[in-house]
Amino acid sequence: MMAEASQELLRLPVEEFWLYSSLVCIATLVCLYYFFRCSFRYRMMQNMPTSLIRSAAQGYNEFKGHAALLPGDPIIAPLTRINCVWYEYTVEEKQSHYVRGRRRSTWRLHETGVSEGVFFLEGVTGNAIIDPDDAEVIHSVSDTWYGSTAHPSAGPRGFSSRPISFGKRYRYHEKRIHAGDPLYVLGEFKTHQPLEPSHQQETLMALLKSWKKAPQQLLNRFDTDRSGEIEPNEWDKAVILAKKQIAQEQLEPRKQSVNHIIKKPAEPRQPFLISAKDEEKLTQHFKYRSWIALTLFFTMGVLAVWMFNIRFG
Repeated sequence: MMAEASQELLRLPVEEFWLYSSLVCIATLVCLYYFFRCSFRYRMMQNMPTSLIRSAAQGYNEFKGHAALLPGDPIIAPLTRINCVWYEYTVEEKQSHYVRGRRRSTWRLHETGVSEGVFFLEGVTGNAIIDPDDAEVIHSVSDTWYGSTAHPSAGPRGFSSRPISFGKRYRYHEKRIHAGDPLYVLGEFKTHQPLEPSHQQETLMALLKSWKKAPQQLLNRFDTDRSGEIEPNEWDKAVILAKKQIAQEQLEPRKQSVNHIIKKPAEPRQPFLISAKDEEKLTQHFKYRSWIALTLFFTMGVLAVWMFNIRFG
């Protein structure tokens, strides 16, 4: 078999030989890139401690928790019409063509899309908003089914979208993460402090002015010696009480606001990863991929050396 392959390689036209050899060399470099990429990820995950949202330092961190929807409009996956926190979908169209007199069918991309909506990471010490833009997302649910229209009329278990391709022109893929799914996240953690209220003095003066419009109530509250007038020391107490009231009113919405966000790191070498798999399974996932990429790298490298040796050796 090797002798026959060698003869076929020698008979190849020069242009075809350089085309095939270039493809093999490119595949070798791609495998090497993926080896380092996957190795870097699982080693980083092993060495990075998990942070708590309440006490996390600003910058690149690892978090664990559960996915949750933000208040407001729901996020709906476009193909299955299922509520979720994140989705990615593709629609492929079957196209037929003839090669050397034989009919061949291939799937061509017709439409694709990914969710841009933000959602919560619920941790044991608080919540953070996840902005999934440009994230590497590992989903929890994946569906594939077939249909006769560019947009399915039903999901993968629907009557009009059976899980076989016979007589169907379109193939649908949809990946999702649902509310309540466990999450593992690597990303840039930022805490946005609420803006300090402006016009503090104006707010104080407006409140005191409103009190003065009800003089009897003002006397009842602050005329401690019952002289019928507000003395300077009594007015000072009124001002102090007004300041406390304003501070309390401004503090409540600040306590209730969510001001933590996890997003894509500014440093390109730091991966932005959102996974519905736990850390242990995810580490094994990247470790196995790195081994496969390394094996393919050596295999393609040997093939490239063999091709050049047969042709020019």
